Amino acid sequence: MPGNIAFMFLFREMMMRTFSIFILVILSISVVGKEESVIDSLETELLKAEGKERIIILKRLVSQYTVSDSVKSFRYFIESVNLSEKLNQYYDESNSFECLVDKLKDEQAMGRLGHALAFFVKKNNQPGIGFSYSFMGSRYLAMNNYVQVERYQNMALELFTRIGHPYGIALANERLGILFMVRNQFIKALDYYYRALKINQKEGFKREEARSLYHIGLTELYLGNYQEATTHILLSLKYWELSDYIPNIWNCNELLGNIYIKLNVFDKSLYYHRRALKIRFNAIDRYIPRGQPVPPGNLLGIAYSYNNIAEVYLNLNQYDSAYFYAIRSLIIKEAKNSVATRNDLANSWLNMGNIYRKLDKPDSALFMLTKAAKTYKELQNGSSYAESLYGIGNVYSDLNNFNKAQENFKQGLQKSIEVGDKNNIKTGYKRLSDLYRDHREYEKSLDYYLLYSGVKDSIFNKERSNAIEELQIKYEVDKKEQKIESQALIIRQKKEQITYVILGSGILVVLASLIIFLIIKNKRQKEALLKKEADNLRKDLELKNRELVCNVSNIYTKNMVINKVAKTLSKSIQTSSQTNVELINEIIRELQRNMDETSWKEFEYRFSKVHESFYETLDMEFPELTHSERKICAMLKLDLSSKEIAAITMTQPESVDTTRSRIRKKLGLLKDENLSDFLKKI
Repeated sequence: MPGNIAFMFLFREMMMRTFSIFILVILSISVVGKEESVIDSLETELLKAEGKERIIILKRLVSQYTVSDSVKSFRYFIESVNLSEKLNQYYDESNSFECLVDKLKDEQAMGRLGHALAFFVKKNNQPGIGFSYSFMGSRYLAMNNYVQVERYQNMALELFTRIGHPYGIALANERLGILFMVRNQFIKALDYYYRALKINQKEGFKREEARSLYHIGLTELYLGNYQEATTHILLSLKYWELSDYIPNIWNCNELLGNIYIKLNVFDKSLYYHRRALKIRFNAIDRYIPRGQPVPPGNLLGIAYSYNNIAEVYLNLNQYDSAYFYAIRSLIIKEAKNSVATRNDLANSWLNMGNIYRKLDKPDSALFMLTKAAKTYKELQNGSSYAESLYGIGNVYSDLNNFNKAQENFKQGLQKSIEVGDKNNIKTGYKRLSDLYRDHREYEKSLDYYLLYSGVKDSIFNKERSNAIEELQIKYEVDKKEQKIESQALIIRQKKEQITYVILGSGILVVLASLIIFLIIKNKRQKEALLKKEADNLRKDLELKNRELVCNVSNIYTKNMVINKVAKTLSKSIQTSSQTNVELINEIIRELQRNMDETSWKEFEYRFSKVHESFYETLDMEFPELTHSERKICAMLKLDLSSKEIAAITMTQPESVDTTRSRIRKKLGLLKDENLSDFLKKI
């Protein structure tokens, strides 16, 4: 029985991976011709674009050419940076660097940024040098080289401070905050974030202000200050929703979902994470044309949502659903073209390990959790390292390995205290309290439980929960009030427009009436003239068709006479000499061969003058028709019967009917479709 269960679990896992890979392939379909078309269109637009519009097109071209043509990409990048500086568009100047390296691997990106730095040094472009330093620092962060991150961001901060460049100063402070947040030095991170926030608010950099608010909220979440985290995230979300900036709308929703995970309010957490996932998919439908590959960054965002939803289901004890989303997340992150960082992968390993534990697969759980712990430790991510140690301790506790469980719980608690993560400190106290209780060391269990209760009360209390709920309600009410005000403004504008329209229309009514009268009169005159011309054309066509029928009748009469002569000659063979017989037979054959050739050619000539495109249409749409069948089609268009056609072609009516059936088949007609009616429409 256990073997069958293991087999079923393995089969389910294999099917889940297959399904997820299929979804990933569908999302990543590529059409090269489409990309070339986009580039051609952008370069055409660039010829007439100026100012801000030109910068936007230049940045798109930088991004489009990043991989395929580094020379063109760099040329457009330099123009974009220079124009942005000239117009004081600091965000666009910074974003141009992002476009230059966005699609490149770390080594390529560093090479491109080094080239940019050398160029700006040569030109003595100080802001360009500062942005080069800052973006090199950011790339080192992706490479987990924290020493170089701090070095380059400090170089950027020093240069921007020296030249008095507020945007650059705020940017360098923001990125130093990110560095210290990643290293779990949360208080130091907040110090840099608040410096950046102060500058952004003073200078009116609204987008950057919202970004600082977001990072402050994220850091407060790590510190377990959930009310402060919610306040800052909602302020940030307000800006992103007003500017319809999709990536940060879903990021804010993800953070709100994570806050509710920490508060153990899982229905709301699931709501926000599902909402974020829906926003991500809508963004793909909205911004990425069908047939174009979905950028790896967008796929990674979907993976984030899947992993967060998996964590919610894990907390809800719905382990199959948790596994379903967790494995889909991991497959996207482990894909060949993935841009997932080692930390991103470790997050999925941590989730998978905790899920495997609940599915009673301790070996798989330990494998995943150990990988996650090792990675977090190397990345100096103390909070997540503590979480992975707690996960390992839980597995050993399930296996009744007291020493290993105690060791991991204590290491996790120590690391949580080092980084000041209140939620993880609370978890560590609770894990140790439960462990000692299960092993009947009640005094130690009570000591840790009291510590757990103290931390829990500092994080969770009714007033704090109510305050967070109140913040949410105020935010929703504020959104509705803004919507009502916006709608009221639209209504006022429409009323004003209606007033102007009424006044203007009063002046134009007489003119409009006169113009309409003249148009109607002119239209009626044209209609009468067109009707007369149509009647004349119809009468002319009828006359010509009668002439054609008459011409066919002449062919019929001539053929009858020739046929009669041929029959008379045939009878005279019986009384003729052998020499005359051969001569008479030759005459009969010549009569039959040529009896309708001249007349038929004349008919075809006249027919083609009346029905110009008939033969052309037949030849183009039904090329398999023979010459004889074309003749029959022409006579059927003139509404001749099979009997009349047989007489004209000197064949039996049955033979004509057979030909008609063959023609119907070649024309692809249904049983209830009339052949003559069909041909009349051609």
